[in-house]
Amino acid sequence: MKDLKPWISTALISQTMDHTMDHSMHMAPAMDMMPNHGDHDHDNDHGCDPSHHHAMVFHACVCQEILFKGWMTTNTLEMFGSCVAIFLAAVLYEGLKYYREALHSRATTATADSRVNITKNECGAGGNCGGPVVVKYSMLSGSHIVQTGLHVVQATSSYILMLIFMTYNVWPCLALVLGLGVGYFFFGWRKSTVVDANEHCQ
Repeated sequence: MKDLKPWISTALISQTMDHTMDHSMHMAPAMDMMPNHGDHDHDNDHGCDPSHHHAMVFHACVCQEILFKGWMTTNTLEMFGSCVAIFLAAVLYEGLKYYREALHSRATTATADSRVNITKNECGAGGNCGGPVVVKYSMLSGSHIVQTGLHVVQATSSYILMLIFMTYNVWPCLALVLGLGVGYFFFGWRKSTVVDANEHCQ
């Protein structure tokens, strides 16, 4: 019996080691499937919450994806720069609306332009009824082509600004509203009418 004890002990140790290695081999795939908490994504490195990128409620997170994948703010400085760009775009949008109206007003007095037909009322050719002058462009006139191009630019700009507001981020929304207000302050007083017939998002 004494001669068998070392052999039995060695066999038990060997069996225990084999069982431990087999158990570790079964656990290895499970460990590989577990998330590695040491690896953080790009958003979490900057303290960003990915749920705010497409949030459907108003929020004030500085981490925001705006319009394109490449336009992603991850800190306060980037958000400030984006808000400045949005502010200037809104001011230029109001300027574009005024410019279109100014071109239309010039067309009403461009009697020497043969491409613009001014409809006269029943007061006669030399009459002065004091009513509004109706301007009709011909389809291929230069003025109408210019207005068509500006119409496309304005419509595209208005929808882009609307999509920026729909990020529901407080800072871009505030920059957009302030830009529209400042733009109207600088250009709105020159308008002949208060109601804007050229606004696409009413």
